[in-house]
Parts: sequence; C-alpha cells; structure tokens
Amino acid sequence: MSTRTDAPPRPFWGPPAARSTHLMIVHPRYAQDLISGRKSVESRLGKDKRSPFGKVAPGDTVYIKSSGGAIYAAAQVERVDEFEDLTPADIEHLRDSYEDRIRGGDAYWASKGDARFATLVWLGRVRPIADQSQVPAELRKPSRNAWRTAVPSDAHGATRAA
Repeated sequence: MSTRTDAPPRPFWGPPAARSTHLMIVHPRYAQDLISGRKSVESRLGKDKRSPFGKVAPGDTVYIKSSGGAIYAAAQVERVDEFEDLTPADIEHLRDSYEDRIRGGDAYWASKGDARFATLVWLGRVRPIADQSQVPAELRKPSRNAWRTAVPSDAHGATRAA
C-alpha cells in the first residue's frame, strides 16, 4: 500500500497557496455525527482516483450536504491521507485503524472491499451553517458528483468549479 499524506509544505517566503473549497455529499445518517465530532474522518474509497483524491489539502474548507438535503455545515480540512494500490487486506487494515473516526459500519466496509484507492479527510472546526449564500455558487448547483471542488481563480476570490 503506497500512501501520500498531507500537502507539501509551502515555502515561508512566498504568498500562501490558494485554498480550495469543496462540497461533500454524505448519507443523512452521518449528519449528527459530523456536527458532534463523533465522525471526524470522511473516507472516499473507490476503484479509481475520483475526487477528492489529489484535490483536497489541509486548510481547505469543506461544505457538507446530506444527499437529498441542504448544505448544513462547514469544516476545515486538518489532514489528508491518500492510499493507492490497495488490496482487500489493506482495506481491512484501514477499517481496523480508522472505523472509530469514520463510523462507516459493516455494510460500508463490505461494499468497499475491492477499492484500489482511498482518501481519508480529517475534518476539524465543524460548524453548522444556515446561510447558503456563503457557499460558492458553483458548489450550490445540482450535480450527481458526491464531491466537488471550487478553486480560487484570481486574487479577488472569484472561483471556478474543478
């Protein structure tokens, strides 16, 4: 199992790297666990490198939406662990190591047994939001993607979907 953790450090003499903003869609059963902090790691496992693999970094903002519901919270990314070339034994190791923070349950892990890639996003400072206008418009548009990214495109904070 190969892994990439966190983002490379920025040189101290340069301007800060542009932060990305993300929308993650989760099953409604996770809403309360995310708000309370019982679920502190969002896991995305799959057969290919789909978002957020390679697109999320510490310091990014993630808006959280229930599938079929509204955007209800925002969080800051504290850490990112990425894994590739996973085997079923690796998946079992991830489950044993992180289930207490992922809270996926037996059905979730059984459905991910053939995953080859994993992104674990450690979330902090989760806070409820009521004002949807603070979420970039690109992320509020309907989409079938369970993870979307808007990155700053200029110095004035305008965004574009990625």
